[in-house]
Amino acid sequence: MNRLGETIRPVVADLIARAGATMILRRVEVPSYDPATGDVAETTVDIALKGVIEEVETGHPDGVVRRGDRVITVAAQDLQIDPSPGDDLIVAGAVHRIVSVTATYAGDRPAVFRLHIRR
Repeated sequence: MNRLGETIRPVVADLIARAGATMILRRVEVPSYDPATGDVAETTVDIALKGVIEEVETGHPDGVVRRGDRVITVAAQDLQIDPSPGDDLIVAGAVHRIVSVTATYAGDRPAVFRLHIRR
């Protein structure tokens, strides 16, 4: 990582930690089958994080934005896993599905992820 990236990533993480709302990133792991019992077990991984919430204009030219969609900006520095489409994000008790993820890089590593979410 370059020197600028080493400086920007912690600053961005600190700003989002101070100004962001608390939320939970939830990933459902691939279900496993137990042949002895016939049960299918599904496990989830929950990660607490802070994010900045933005409302989204519904008049987006390519039509992929729906009423009620939001964009959440989270710092990449402290995440144990990278968010991906299909993961859930729990914001103020409401479960939202991550539709798409874009990253903004500082050097060769992501500084922030922008999560397009939908209820």
